[in-house]
Amino acid sequence: MDVVGYLHHADLLLEDEQGVTIIGNSNYVLSIGDKVYFQQLIDADSKRYQVNISFASAGHSTLHEDEIQVKFEGSREHLQQYLNSTTVH
Repeated sequence: MDVVGYLHHADLLLEDEQGVTIIGNSNYVLSIGDKVYFQQLIDADSKRYQVNISFASAGHSTLHEDEIQVKFEGSREHLQQYLNSTTVH
């Protein structure tokens, strides 16, 4: 999935042809254009995944292992509902 945006609380918005995902708690500083490849679910209760990260600044030449937490996954339409329900107005 491609990093396509930044959200509140340092969360990141990822997108691919399947939909969108919001992640947080990465050990790396990710930028727009970086890629996140989900490898396996580590903890179903907290939605923690092992991932590989490819940085655009390095020309996507290497992969780095990390763990992230998925906070949302779904369609663009459901994303707006999620943002409305989790954002302080």
